[in-house]
Amino acid sequence: MSKINERVAVVTGATGGIGFEVAKRLGNDGFTVVLNGIEDQAGAERVAELIALGITAEYRGFDVTDEQAVTSNINAIGEKYGKIDVLVNNAGGLGGRSRFEEMTTEFYRFVMALNLDSTFFCIKSSDSFLKEK
Repeated sequence: MSKINERVAVVTGATGGIGFEVAKRLGNDGFTVVLNGIEDQAGAERVAELIALGITAEYRGFDVTDEQAVTSNINAIGEKYGKIDVLVNNAGGLGGRSRFEEMTTEFYRFVMALNLDSTFFCIKSSDSFLKEK
């Protein structure tokens, strides 16, 4: 049975790969972990895996490239737990491969949103919850 811990970590892009392993490590180190992703089924499966290990975890499905979705979800997490101790901006990637000379502006903007805008949105929205009280 899991328990609520004093420290809270939010990990974006945590439904698999590096993000999930970071969430698992933080959970094993005593954090309550909030996993983010856009694949709800995978999110539910990862949370079940963590809970089976005795880690307190929940999943929040939202697109980190959508500023409004980021803000509302980060605010909900911060209000639920009263703080966010660790924010891991793990979401990112190329969204596919394209040679630079063949890359469309739309594809370029998507990659920038996924890798840069998302980090800005998450840090900006969690700022008041990350500060020491």
